[in-house]
Amino acid sequence: MVTTQSRQVVFSAPNEIAIDSIAVPDPGPDDVIVRVRRVGVCATDLHLLAGHIGDTFPLVPGHEFVGEVAAIGAAAAESHGLGIGDHVAVEMLLPCHRCPRCLEGTYNLCERDDMATGLSRGRQLGVNIPRTVAPGLWGGYSEYLYVPAEAIVHRLPADLPWDVAVLVEPFAVACRAVQRGRVGPGDRVLVIGPGPIGILLAAAARSAGASVVVLGTRDSRLRTARAFGADATINMREQDAETMVRAHVGALADVVIEAAGSSEAQQLAARLVRRGGRVVLAGACGAGSTTSFRSDEDLLTREIDVLPSFLSAGGFGSAIGLLERGDFPYADLITHSFPLDEVAAAFAVIAHREQDVMKVVLLPTGP
Repeated sequence: MVTTQSRQVVFSAPNEIAIDSIAVPDPGPDDVIVRVRRVGVCATDLHLLAGHIGDTFPLVPGHEFVGEVAAIGAAAAESHGLGIGDHVAVEMLLPCHRCPRCLEGTYNLCERDDMATGLSRGRQLGVNIPRTVAPGLWGGYSEYLYVPAEAIVHRLPADLPWDVAVLVEPFAVACRAVQRGRVGPGDRVLVIGPGPIGILLAAAARSAGASVVVLGTRDSRLRTARAFGADATINMREQDAETMVRAHVGALADVVIEAAGSSEAQQLAARLVRRGGRVVLAGACGAGSTTSFRSDEDLLTREIDVLPSFLSAGGFGSAIGLLERGDFPYADLITHSFPLDEVAAAFAVIAHREQDVMKVVLLPTGP
């Protein structure tokens, strides 16, 4: 190891941020220590700070991280096929690999994930494993990250720039949603919500051979969507959504993917999909939210499939391949970068939607 200490951002209590250091252990035979080079700031992180997603304080947040292998156990080196200096992405979910859901491949629904079961140790890196659980290196807002044996680790191309590689986790979320919607060549896809996930959804759907329309309310983001594969965009504050969808695609959409994270957007998705079409719900609405579809008019008599898409299981391989292919200007999505110590300023940019912010990243170990 090149260091024995790791600086970290710690959510010590609701709405309290601290910068602290913690010891970095030598890895066990099955473990990996990753030097974090980039970590994306997700809206989930702000909700964690506010205490909206459980009580896991103190917590080191950050689940959109990429980095390089700093130390590795012998068994981990063999099982992962990795060595010191290799570039990696680690999936946020630490599946148990034993429950029925993991065994059938839907490890994003792992029955031992503490978000559902309330066990003493969580299984989501940067989300629900408290810093008090040894070794305390469970989140990407840190110079170093501990990767246990059950983690799913992906090698990244060595020449993939960090400012592109850091998009792999949100892009994997988008790829899973496109897979859930069974999007294929010739499909007419509508994406609702041109945030970072929505933009990457447009890219993933276009890469799958679909035509894509993106619906939102901010012109700057709609312009970005066009650079990422959207054939057309609709500002729903200025235009009637259904009229414009029909104008652009000749009918209602075959697949609507909702990424806005609101019950209103979910209801709109059901109204803008054709009979027999597919609606993918990829945006988290928050605890306590409810959605009321018109059961007969929207669902029963139109036989639409409503397909929730949770996390990124099965999406990393596709995301890495698309990022490496470079069909779209992925690095342009990174509009703001901050050192680890300036995390509060990074959060403020997002909260106040400053300077046409799209995606903010932290640089735990420098450029």
